[in-house]
Amino acid sequence: MKKITKISMQQNGERYNIFLDEAFFCGVTEDTLVKLRLKKGMEVDEADLAEIIKEENNNKCFNYAVFLLGKRNYFEKNLIEKLKQKEYDDEAISLALEKLYDYGYLDDRRLTEAFVRDKKKFSKKGPRYIASVLKTKGVEAEVIRQAIEENYQEDEALTNCKGLVLKKLEYYKKKTDDTYTLKGKLYAFLAQRGYHSEVIKKAIDEVLREQEADEI
Repeated sequence: MKKITKISMQQNGERYNIFLDEAFFCGVTEDTLVKLRLKKGMEVDEADLAEIIKEENNNKCFNYAVFLLGKRNYFEKNLIEKLKQKEYDDEAISLALEKLYDYGYLDDRRLTEAFVRDKKKFSKKGPRYIASVLKTKGVEAEVIRQAIEENYQEDEALTNCKGLVLKKLEYYKKKTDDTYTLKGKLYAFLAQRGYHSEVIKKAIDEVLREQEADEI
């Protein structure tokens, strides 16, 4: 058995030093002190010491996650990867994620909705492209489906698609005077941007009809 002979606050005022039998043992957060009820004069065995280290590791993992989220938003999968890079174990990461969701610091559904709106508005990407990127970020398929369904209407996709047709039309007209080939090139370009075939065909046909009407 060992005895906690001293608990002193570190200079930053956020952590505490634990001394066992007058020798420094480790630094801990206030959360660890409170949860494990550590105090001067307390006797601890090897199991107690292991619990202190474990609890402190859990707190460090959570605090690092909060630090990361304070700098930018992360999807759960990306955040887990960051925490694993710091060599936090699965239990510490799992506990951190649970607290983050409870506190509202981590919310894949909210972030997915924001991602859809951002890509729709600023990048003019189509629903299929957005869904593909979100899938690589580890977002659940149903969350992706709902976010796109609720935040990316078909008329918005058509408007974006037509805008892209207008942007590329003159460029492709310089490469071919064949309407069939022109449509093919536009279709391929829009498909790469992530739009569905029905929307692509409608956008191309509407823009070409409008162009023909203006030329009459």
